[in-house]
Amino acid sequence: MIVEAYQTLEDRDDVYKVENEGPFKCMSTNAWLGHGYYFWDSNIEWAKEWGKNSYINIGKDFIIGRCKIDLSKKCFDLFGSVEKQLEFQEFVVALIESKLVSEDQITVPNIIHYMKIKDVFPYASIRTADNPPSQKRFYYTSAKKEYSIMNQRVQICVINKTNVILQPFEVVYPLKYV
Repeated sequence: MIVEAYQTLEDRDDVYKVENEGPFKCMSTNAWLGHGYYFWDSNIEWAKEWGKNSYINIGKDFIIGRCKIDLSKKCFDLFGSVEKQLEFQEFVVALIESKLVSEDQITVPNIIHYMKIKDVFPYASIRTADNPPSQKRFYYTSAKKEYSIMNQRVQICVINKTNVILQPFEVVYPLKYV
């Protein structure tokens, strides 16, 4: 599956460099899926929201780049694959039972890190959704016990960009650069 993906970046007034050298790898210690190239899956509004919260709030401008990503190339899809979700959960149970991690160490980046260390992570990318409080719930009954979340915020982290990130990478926001 090939998806359109958006990367939010600080605007440094060099669109030519961004389009020729991008996308850019996140090496932050708090990257929630580990080091990699982070993108919003298919919805530019999530990229804009991230830019407003991450850049505008600290007095900086942002831009958004767009490219295509091939998720058929070894994607650890924790959003669209029940099989991968079960694989992840089974690994968590194994880690806890082996006492390699405690319950308070169970975070997505820690688990992915351990999977890499144990050499059971042959993936080139990770795709997952989070559930911020603003997500709209659609209830199945008036009892409002069970629901579905539509338009979940989905993020992709590309670890190995070879044959996964498809060119071109082009700036599509703000409109002054298009």
